Amino acid sequence: MLKKANRISTTRELQKVYRGGKTLHTPALVVKFVAKLKTRIGFVISKKVSKQAVTRNRIKRVLREFMRVSMKKVQPGDYMIVVKPGADKYEASLIREQLEKSLKRSGLWQE
Repeated sequence: MLKKANRISTTRELQKVYRGGKTLHTPALVVKFVAKLKTRIGFVISKKVSKQAVTRNRIKRVLREFMRVSMKKVQPGDYMIVVKPGADKYEASLIREQLEKSLKRSGLWQE
């Protein structure tokens, strides 16, 4: 579970990231990023991805855990991770791999 200080919780904050953020695309995800002093993360997953809440929540748990573990490796800022329709067809490991590759490719991953 992400600490409360590391979560983007309000719609207004998510909209700021959505409007002013740098965008990264993968087959399963869209990542928006705005540079800040602290790392905060928000997740968006619509019913278009899956009608079943169980499936949507599983995807969120996988992404949330990956970002929690990787918190020290990513550049500080606000991240909004939007899950694309069809992402429920991917294995959890493939989704994590896509997210990590896109962050490395964009220079937001610090080893």
